[in-house]
Amino acid sequence: MICCVVGVFALCGWEMGAVEAVSLSILVGSSVDYLVHIVEGYILAGRQLPQHLLHTQPAGDLSRARTSLAVRHIGVAVVCSALTTVIAAVPLTQTSIQPFAKFGAILLLNTSVSVVMTLTLAVGLLALFAPGRYQSSLRSHVLALVVAGTVTGATVLAIYIASSCFGVRVPGPSGEPLFSGSS
Repeated sequence: MICCVVGVFALCGWEMGAVEAVSLSILVGSSVDYLVHIVEGYILAGRQLPQHLLHTQPAGDLSRARTSLAVRHIGVAVVCSALTTVIAAVPLTQTSIQPFAKFGAILLLNTSVSVVMTLTLAVGLLALFAPGRYQSSLRSHVLALVVAGTVTGATVLAIYIASSCFGVRVPGPSGEPLFSGSS
């Protein structure tokens, strides 16, 4: 979602200034907020399904049923939350203080991208690929932590290898190379 917002920055010709950088650091959390609520609704929907369906229905049917329950249960709250954020951001866009006006525009953009991607792409992916018989447990939480750690570690390792072996320059926050092996 943040990549889409930054892509719109580029399309609009905005440079990455202080307002944009501060806005992005704030919006990283809010950009996934709606998605987290829908996924939490999906997890809770597993408790609402009758137990006999969990054993007799194909996993794909269960995923679609759970997704439908999640959207019906939490979807209205997600849309209302996005609407109140938009209503709060519109006055910011009309102020004469440019940093506030820019932040309001970025907030509107981020909210729009987040709610649209959550209610279209994320819901579709949940219905198609989410495990229908998933039940929350300590084992599932540990597995998710291990997978997230592995993906993060592999990403950092790939960036380090690209920097060290292939000469790809990866700038850090100060503009200096992130890894000392960079040229």
